[in-house]
Amino acid sequence: MTGNRRRRIAIVGGGIAGMTLAASLDPRLFEVTLYEAAPQRSGVGAALGLWPAAQRALRELGALEALPLPQAPPAGALHIGGRRLLSAAAPGLVMVQRPALLSALSAAVPSSVRLAQQEVRDPRVLDADLVVGADGVRSVVRPLVDPRAAARRETPYVALRGTQGAPPHSRDVGEYWRQGLLFGLVPVGAGAYWFTSHRSELGPEPLDPTQVATEAARLAAGAPPVVRDTLARVDQHTLATRIWVTPPLSRYTRERYIVIGDAAHASTPNLGRGACDAILDAATLARALTRGGASARRAWLARRVPPTQAARIASGGLMRLALNAP
Repeated sequence: MTGNRRRRIAIVGGGIAGMTLAASLDPRLFEVTLYEAAPQRSGVGAALGLWPAAQRALRELGALEALPLPQAPPAGALHIGGRRLLSAAAPGLVMVQRPALLSALSAAVPSSVRLAQQEVRDPRVLDADLVVGADGVRSVVRPLVDPRAAARRETPYVALRGTQGAPPHSRDVGEYWRQGLLFGLVPVGAGAYWFTSHRSELGPEPLDPTQVATEAARLAAGAPPVVRDTLARVDQHTLATRIWVTPPLSRYTRERYIVIGDAAHASTPNLGRGACDAILDAATLARALTRGGASARRAWLARRVPPTQAARIASGGLMRLALNAP
């Protein structure tokens, strides 16, 4: 920092990682601009799992208290090939809706943060001391960190995600692994969130949810009623996507550019920690930037790169395992 001048931080992307970073940076030390082309997307999205470390980071921002949290951790079972093999609660885990989390984070962002509703196509033109890519798997900042990892990678998997207004029956909660299809159902608030994944050649995006559901229903022949009934209710309001991931990265910084969240380590969703890692990337980066210096940045990299890259690999392996269940 030169004299008393605040460092100028440009955050590209107003999702979970970007909002968390904007809320975490001390306005006395940093002049922050948050670029988000489509803020209306905050009203769309799936349910997310928050583990204790992410909850602590949100509590420090005053954002956790704004979330409607369940009184008890979700409990469920793992069903493999039609057999119920494991039933347990997930201590410390809470499920929240993505729009609610983004709303809580938005409320925690200081009024000094400048919000720019514009698409950033070339981060090199941004007038900032530091440019942070929190812009997801399609990141325009990642190529400036590692040109070899510029393009996102297509997986063979598609996903359906939806919600229902009524709470699920306790016997139905959990994950169902069967040959070619993964299905999950968890309680969220007064209702439930459900998801499926399977291999598919459908495309290009945008995908038709009913076509994806038709494929999934064929794979669900003989599955428990909750799986088949849920797929039968799919309509055009259901979210249908191809699953994309980032290439492996050995570093998240280069010169004045940094990537966090899905821009750095987007994976298949099987471990349920994408939101948590986005929050932790941002919260720990804010602390490192406050300390300043190259050593703080190296310490941040050493703390965040190994676990997030390991999770990216493990999540992909878990997807393959789930879809190859007998």
